[in-house]
Amino acid sequence: MPTKKIVLSNDANLLEVLKNSFFQREGFGMVLVQDSQTGFQAVEAEAPTLAVFDLEHLGDQALECCRAIKNDALLAATPVLLLLPEATAEELTDTCWNAGCDAVVRRPLTAESILDAACSLLGISRRLERRFPVNFQLALLDSTQKKHIGRCVNLNAGGMFLATEKLFPVDTRLAVEFTLPGSQSSLHCTVRVAWVNHPEWRKKSSTPCGLGLQFENPGQVVNFALQKFLGSLKIED
Repeated sequence: MPTKKIVLSNDANLLEVLKNSFFQREGFGMVLVQDSQTGFQAVEAEAPTLAVFDLEHLGDQALECCRAIKNDALLAATPVLLLLPEATAEELTDTCWNAGCDAVVRRPLTAESILDAACSLLGISRRLERRFPVNFQLALLDSTQKKHIGRCVNLNAGGMFLATEKLFPVDTRLAVEFTLPGSQSSLHCTVRVAWVNHPEWRKKSSTPCGLGLQFENPGQVVNFALQKFLGSLKIED
């Protein structure tokens, strides 16, 4: 099961914006809610990384849910993003801030506006979110400590894609060992199989057979090495 979750309004437009976004690629689970009660209960039960409530879909219930979360000592640290109707008076925007929300985004919704706000709340660099093409060898260790070799073909701070003929089911936990280009230090961490590009049913035809891997609690050493390496790469638009 995904360890990182987003609680959000069950709204078709919002789901379409988030479809195939950074959050889905990196294995975030989407917990859909219908009203303020189910919204609060989901935040209480799931301990999400982020909560997103749409005033156009939920109306005043979005504000009620936000207030309830921020007034609860155990839940108040949960970042809450409120989505506003396109024609929104300043009074409503002020009401959102007074309800305790951490950010607001006004319709029309775009992937850029949602991701900018969400990444800002979560402290995720949009640069580090972007997948960079790379080419280096990596070793996978399964639950029996058997080693399998693959080739990392893209990478960001949240995970990587590994070209390999040895495939594992989604949600399998594996250990990885790799050395970033230009470095002499070997890195070790645990990953979760987020998706599989099987040779007989390619999820992405432009990507080789292999595994989409999500880093799980990589630790300070790995995080620092990844950010330093990714920060040194040139973005080609």
